[in-house]
Amino acid sequence: MDARSQAGTPAPLSPAEWRFASTQRAGLYGWFSRLYAQEVTDELFRSHFADGGFAPFAGLAGLGLDADVHRLDAAIAALRAEQLPRLELAADFAQLFLLDGKTSALPYASAYAGKDAASPLYGAAEARMRDFLAARALAIQADFREPADHLAVALAVMADVAERDSGASDLPAAAAAQADFLRTALLDWLPHFVARCQQARPRFDLYPALAALLLGFVRADAAFLEDVGGGAGAAAD
Repeated sequence: MDARSQAGTPAPLSPAEWRFASTQRAGLYGWFSRLYAQEVTDELFRSHFADGGFAPFAGLAGLGLDADVHRLDAAIAALRAEQLPRLELAADFAQLFLLDGKTSALPYASAYAGKDAASPLYGAAEARMRDFLAARALAIQADFREPADHLAVALAVMADVAERDSGASDLPAAAAAQADFLRTALLDWLPHFVARCQQARPRFDLYPALAALLLGFVRADAAFLEDVGGGAGAAAD
């Protein structure tokens, strides 16, 4: 992804540049989605955490997210020093995302829809996402038994849309539609989720660091898409 807005009035993207950016963005949204969909598997742990840096996100430092990338790298290093690191990570996943909303950071848009919601899940945000999926002939995988407003679903949708739109003939329209999805399906509640991740204080900093990096990436991506789409609307904070 190219932070073209930092260089004054950007030149229009060529189809080849848009395809490249779309492929890179789709891959990043897919990685984030998988990390929030379930506990890290043995295979994913070996490929992402066992050795070296967190390769899928290395390029995010170029978007001004170097501090967030370094924080995630430090969290991975601390985890790697443990005798049973994957089990420690599984415990943090459960603490953050599988407990009640008072002590954890529930990964559902509905959980942040209102301060006094007695039953936050399966709310209006969940219904809106189901309508969005149906309108675009998308479906949640049968083995993913979570509400449609789960964070992993919104991220997977962005991965899918970015990939589908990589060959779009009308780049401004495709970019504007993606930016609108980010604003309505993610950016109106993601900052609250990220704040809860920081407050929950699991044993390791990996998931709070990952959440901060995700928010930075989504905001940068929304700005990129709005540049390509002609600046239609402003991304929510």
